[in-house]
Amino acid sequence: MLTPAIFVAPARPSREIYLANASHGLPSAPVLQALQDYLVEEAEWGGACAFQRHEAQLAEGYAAAARLIGAETDEVAFLESGNRALQALILSMRLQPGDHVLVDRSCWGGTLTMLADLPGVVVDVMPADAHGRVDVAAAEGMVHPATRCILLTWCPATSGIVNPAQEIGVLARKIGVPYLIDACQMLGQRPVDVKALGCHGLAASGRKWLRGPRGTALLYVERGFLAAHPACMADQLGRPRTDARMHEPGEASYAGRVALGVAIQAALAIGPEAIAERLASLSTYLRARLSALPGVAVVESGDDLSAIVTFRIAGVPEDQAMADLAGQGIRIGTLSKTYAPFDMAARGLQTVLRAAPQLYTTEQDIDALVQAVAALAVMA
Repeated sequence: MLTPAIFVAPARPSREIYLANASHGLPSAPVLQALQDYLVEEAEWGGACAFQRHEAQLAEGYAAAARLIGAETDEVAFLESGNRALQALILSMRLQPGDHVLVDRSCWGGTLTMLADLPGVVVDVMPADAHGRVDVAAAEGMVHPATRCILLTWCPATSGIVNPAQEIGVLARKIGVPYLIDACQMLGQRPVDVKALGCHGLAASGRKWLRGPRGTALLYVERGFLAAHPACMADQLGRPRTDARMHEPGEASYAGRVALGVAIQAALAIGPEAIAERLASLSTYLRARLSALPGVAVVESGDDLSAIVTFRIAGVPEDQAMADLAGQGIRIGTLSKTYAPFDMAARGLQTVLRAAPQLYTTEQDIDALVQAVAALAVMA
């Protein structure tokens, strides 16, 4: 039994069976309360005074974030999105024309766009095994004399696969390059230990599995990497700093940062291992039920799968299926090839349906989704 229950349940019961958690997890009551309380204080006291009144609470959030990922507090910063956190890491590398970056086949489209905007930087896609996971031994053969870093999407948005992040960390150390991880779909879903991973930087969204507010993210920057690669776009508040928070803009949603800290404390209170166990149980049940339906294909495989379940219904376009399910009060998502262009092309997919349970999901919720999907498949 997961405790405390106040962190498990969403603050407001969803009007739907909500299985779009890989996009945005529903916040708990303490997270929503922290956000509302801060905004009220800003309205009553002004932004500067509200910040001063919450400095201790903000400090607690940074400390909790460090505990959650096995880092030191000075290695943690809060930014406004996973995208911005990844950008901060990439830009701090100050890559030059002719530099090579190793990425996985499931690399997020936004990351590829960022790299494409760096003149002359070459993106090398690491080979994948039969399930789409990085083949680490084959990836070593792709190392170029000008390889400057490895950038890994630990858990992609378009598939339930989990890349071998720790083994890739060993490879990065072997070839002597920085190792950066996109953990936007992992942090809050499974335990994360940055020291065991051997990574130099890690970025994760606040609104997904951590169930924090939209417009928040956690950034980890290892001390040595930060010293060698200071923030590229630090402002007047960040420039004098020597810790990871040099990456933070001075102007930000401090209400969001406070509430993100509360969401992180909730994950610690429940326990990352307990969360992972429950999500694995629910997603395994969902995959098994969907796989048993005629005309329905779960489009991922492997012995290590995340709580993201992607599937297709033969003869039913994904947008139509999502809309039909929403009309029945069941909320899931759909993703196009732009989210992971290399991987989707390799699998011959244009779009996929995505369902992702959370702690507040029940087996009855999953049964309702499966029943509705079965009906759509029969009508196709």
